[in-house]
Formats: sequence, C-alpha cells, structure tokens
Amino acid sequence: MAPGTPLPLQIPVDPKPLDQLLQFSAPSIEETPLKQLDSGVTNLELVKLQIAPIVDSKTGRVKETPPGQIEDGTYGGTQLALTEMYAKVEEAFICYCNVIGIETIIPQQMPLTVKNKQYQFQPTNSDSYPPHLDVIPREDNASQYEIFNKLGLVQASLLLPKIVPTKTWFGRFGNAIKEEMKKLVAGEPYAGHLIQDIEENNRQPKNRKTGTDVMRGENIGDLDDWYSDARFAQQQLTGTNPTTITRASKQRIDQFVSAAEAQGLSNVIDRILAADKGGNLFVQDFSYLRQALGSGVRPKDILVVEDKDDGNRYMCAAVSLFELNLDGRLHPLAVIADWKGSIEDSFTIFNKRLQPHNEPSGVAVHPEEKTDWPWRYAKTCAQVSDWLRHEVAVHLVHTHFVEEVIIVATSRCFPDTHPVYELLKPHWFRTLPLNAAARQTLVPSIIMDLIGLSKQQAFDYIWYEFRNFDFTGKYIPHDLRARGFPPEQLDEEKFKNYAYAKNVNVMWAVIHKYVTSRLTIYYPDDDSVRSDSYIATWCEIVASPTAGQISSFPTITTLTQLIDAVTMCIHIAAPQHTAVNYLQNYYQAFVINKPPALCWQPPGTLAELQRYTEQDLVKALPIGRARQWLLAAHVPWLLSFRVAENRSLVDYANSVWNVYKKKEGEKEVKVRGYAKELFENLQRCNYLFQSNSRNMTKGTVPYEVMDTGATAVSILI
Repeated sequence: MAPGTPLPLQIPVDPKPLDQLLQFSAPSIEETPLKQLDSGVTNLELVKLQIAPIVDSKTGRVKETPPGQIEDGTYGGTQLALTEMYAKVEEAFICYCNVIGIETIIPQQMPLTVKNKQYQFQPTNSDSYPPHLDVIPREDNASQYEIFNKLGLVQASLLLPKIVPTKTWFGRFGNAIKEEMKKLVAGEPYAGHLIQDIEENNRQPKNRKTGTDVMRGENIGDLDDWYSDARFAQQQLTGTNPTTITRASKQRIDQFVSAAEAQGLSNVIDRILAADKGGNLFVQDFSYLRQALGSGVRPKDILVVEDKDDGNRYMCAAVSLFELNLDGRLHPLAVIADWKGSIEDSFTIFNKRLQPHNEPSGVAVHPEEKTDWPWRYAKTCAQVSDWLRHEVAVHLVHTHFVEEVIIVATSRCFPDTHPVYELLKPHWFRTLPLNAAARQTLVPSIIMDLIGLSKQQAFDYIWYEFRNFDFTGKYIPHDLRARGFPPEQLDEEKFKNYAYAKNVNVMWAVIHKYVTSRLTIYYPDDDSVRSDSYIATWCEIVASPTAGQISSFPTITTLTQLIDAVTMCIHIAAPQHTAVNYLQNYYQAFVINKPPALCWQPPGTLAELQRYTEQDLVKALPIGRARQWLLAAHVPWLLSFRVAENRSLVDYANSVWNVYKKKEGEKEVKVRGYAKELFENLQRCNYLFQSNSRNMTKGTVPYEVMDTGATAVSILI
C-alpha cells in the first residue's frame, strides 16, 4: 500500500443489538399471510423459471415463446402469482396507451381532427371481437409496434397460462383430492366425502383470501346451507347476475305444465297454475344458447370441448322456473338441465319441495335438500349456464364492450369542451387499456380455457350478445318493467328480496336527475338538440355497421332522448358494471357453487338423472383438475378488488364540486350546485340501500355491492 493511503475503514459488528432482538417473540413467517408478492422478487422468479419473454440480442425484440411452465403449485401461491402477473399486464397496457396518446397520464388538449385519427375503430373483421379501439399495432406500423414489443405485450397472452399449475395442486388437501378423483374416474367405490372435504377446506383460516373485496374475503361456501334452494334462488336476485331473471311467458309456462303432465305430477301442475294466476312465475332462460352459436350447431348437439390434457368440458343451456312468493322469497320449482330445441327433446326435473321451508334462509339445514343429488345436479347445470351468460354477456359484452364503443365514438365526435363529452369523460378512467388487456390475455388465455365452448363458439356467442344488445331497452325503467318488475311496485313486500332492482332503480333516477340538470344548461329545448351536428354525428358513428355497430342506439332528436342516452352511458360504466362485477369472488371463488363448465357429459334422460348420486355430481365438477380449479377459483378474485375511495361515484361528485366551488360564472355556479345535489343524493342512497339490505328475508346474504362509496366511477377492473 502506498505511503499516505488511508487504511480501509473497519467497523466491528456488535452482536448486542441482535441479541436484544432475539429476546422478543416474533410472528411465524409460516403463519403470516402474504397479501401481495413483491414485484422485484416476482420478476426474478419469472426469469429463473423461463416464463419471462426472451429478447433477441440482435434485434432487441421478443424473439420466441418462453419455454417455461409452472406445473406444480399451491392454492394460495397461484392466487398471488396470478394477481401479480395480471396487474403487470394491465400496467403495461396502461403505459402503452399513454405513450400512443390514448388516455395519457398527463392530459392533453387535443383538437377534434387529431382525436378523429387517434380514436379509430379496429378494422371490421380484423379480429374476433366486436368493435373496439384500434390499439393493437400491426407490424407495418413500425413505431407503435416497437413500443408494443418493448413492453412485452406481443407475448402477453402467453404469460398468464404459464403461471397456473398444469399438473399438481400441492398440499395435503390438493393431493387427497387428486387421489380421490383418480379412484372415482377408475370406477372404484366412492367414499362420499369430497364435497364435505371441500367445504371444510374452504373454511380453513389458511385458505381465507385477504379482505380486499366488498365481502371482505368471505364466500358463499362459508354458509352451511350454501347449496340450498333458498341460496340458489336468492342468487338470481342479488348474486353476480341479478339482471336476467324474467317473468315467465305463457309459452314457457305451458311447456313446464306439459312436462309435469307427462310425469303425472298433478300437484306440480296445480302449483304452477296457481302461481301463474298471480303473475308470480319467473325464469332464468338460457335456451337460446345453441341458436346463438350459429348454424353449425344443431339443437340436439352435445356442447363439448375435447381436451386431452385437462379433460373434456361440457356446456348446457339450462332453463329454471321459479315462484316468487308473496313474502318475497323466490323458490325454484323446476329445471330443464339442457334445452335442446323443444320440451319433448329436453327433460325437466321438478323440485320435490314446492314451497320454501317455514324457517327463513340461513336458520336451518334440511337433510332432504342436502342429499337430493339429482336436484342438486340440475341446479349445478343452471349455475354453469349462468356462469357463461353472466361472465360473457352480462359482464363482458353488456358493460365492457358496449361502453368501449361509446368511449371511442364520443372521443371521435365531440370536442373536449362539449357538454356531452364533459359529462362522460370521467366515467372512462382506465377502461380502454384494461379492455385491451382483457382481449389480449384474460379472454383468450383464461376464460376460453374454463368454459365448455370452443373458441369459435365462444366468439360466436360474444357476437350474438353484442348484436342483440338493446341499448334503449336496457334503460333501467324499461328493463325492469319488461322483465316483470314494474318500478312503481318495487316497494311491495314480494319484491323486498330484489335489492338489486330496488337499488339500481334509485341510482338510475339519481344519475338521470344530475344529467338532466347539466344538459339543460346548454340545451333548453328539442330544437337546440337537433341543431347540434356533433350529436347527430355521434348517433351515426355508434350505430354505423362500419363503426360502433350498436344498431339499437337511438337517433337523438329530442332533449329527453339525449338525457336518457347519456344517463345510460354513465349507468353502464358505474352502477351496472359495479353490480355485475364486484360479487364474483363471493359467489364464484367457491367453485362448486357456480362452476364455469361441467366436467362429465350431462345425462341424456330424466331417468338417468334420477339415478344420480353424490358421486355423479362430483364427477361433473372440476375437482381434481388442478388448472381448471385454480383458474375458476382465482379469476373471480382478480376481478373483485374493492374500488379505491378516490375512484368512486361519490368521490366524482365531490371532485366536481371542489373544482367549481370558487368559480362565479353563471353556468359554473349551476354546475357546482348540481354536483352538491348529486353528492347528497348519493349519500342518501347509502341509507336507503342499507335499509333495502336489512329488509330482506332474515338470513339472506347482505347486499352491499351498490353502496355508493363502493360504486366505481368507471369500468376500471
């Protein structure tokens, strides 16, 4: 060492601080739940497992599909990994949209001519989806494609499947399930414990998901009577899909009567006819499924996806008949497990219990319901049908995809300062990039791997629901009346358990009043609406067969039409999406309550179904299929995170008021007053919604999803 060079600084390690720490007990890391994986740790592990996209050393582009695949995993580990990975995909799409000028993080003043170029619909027939923003670049668009590639989005659709175990579901419970299912499929005697084991495992604290959703991590499997008629029926009113239950038509009632006559069930016929006289028969009717799949599917075809790796998946088109009792309790009377074109070519099973039990839901478990395996299987078929209808139609198409058309068309047609644009813009936060992420990854790589339809059939069904979406018919007052729930009668006792209808009817009125107040500042009469060329162009673009393709969108010529249409645009983005999205974890994470497909071919006759035992129901469930089970359990979790307080409808009203509170222009003062009124009305809604929930039949799962502090301002998940 040269003279004068300072010696390296040496700091002796004092063991005392650590010795002092060790005197205190610490929580066990094994028993401490992890709410979210560290992003840096996750990234390193994805690289080690060869799941992260591989970059070519010469071109800098992703050059090939990464070879890695997680084959073995745990329930909790899969949840954490899937959540973290999908968050990364969403973040990447948000970044990409920001870079190309769509929903920029720092707002930009964009002339209408520029917005016209920026907000283009994807060329017709360029992919399998309904109209959407032209956001995925083609390779001849070098600059955008390079950004897209750098963000890893070219390979995004391949990443999610790679982190879901394909073979083994680790842990004592997972291994036990696997062994039991092996025996069952091999034809060995069934021990009769699988469903009970799944119930008990679901209730273990170690398997409890963290309470980041509106139901605080709980699920319906926590209830001893989760499988009961009362729970099954109530899900039609306040479950994930409370939007399609409809008063039974005369034709459908006659068909159920005909089926009862063929089985010699005079007591059933009497019950149906008596309920019909009071207008109290309702259906969940998915009979149109095969028709929706196109001419290549015949009425009697078995709907199956053959999968040599995970096992075949089957879909059914169930029709369920319910009686709405005067005390508000909905009760299932019959299920057609799979409609095949006619009542003669289908078979109907009738409930042995034609009236609800005297005890309200949640008070008692009735053994005869628990062991009525043919009836439980039929209800499972109804739940499978509704999983598809809810996830694809009610949720994906009727909210995400319809709202995207509105966003693109409105962005193209209105200047930033137009009153319609100003009203709608705050309700689009994050929707476009999240929809792009879903189209690129969630739908093709996850949803398609869960359902009992081929990819082509699934896209045919998506298009059927999009083309048949009735924009004006879905206005809440119209929709409720058409389905047999007149808004003016919702305060009657028999409708007390339909909290969704009671809540959404009020929310529509509150939003409608706010929209009316805001628009009448600028449009005093019908002539002022007709003279606005931007509105006329908007209607043309939304409905055009070469643009938005929502043919039911109105040609707006009156102030009333404009108010209704704008109210509908906000309704879809906020309360409607909230209602059909944020309860998925509660009702679907407990997979056997509402599975996405059947895993065994459905019975062909009523006689075959009536011989069913617990063993047959178990074979139809994705028990023992690690990948399907984990996906079905965790995708609802991905989509159910509670809305952040600053992204709620209440916060929107508060924000508008604060922005305008110091402005003194005549119009600004009015806007401030209307925002204050909206805020106060939304706060009043909470008291009413809590009352509606409390007034439901004792023991019913509380309905809190539409509380205005939990109602998202936009489709942001």
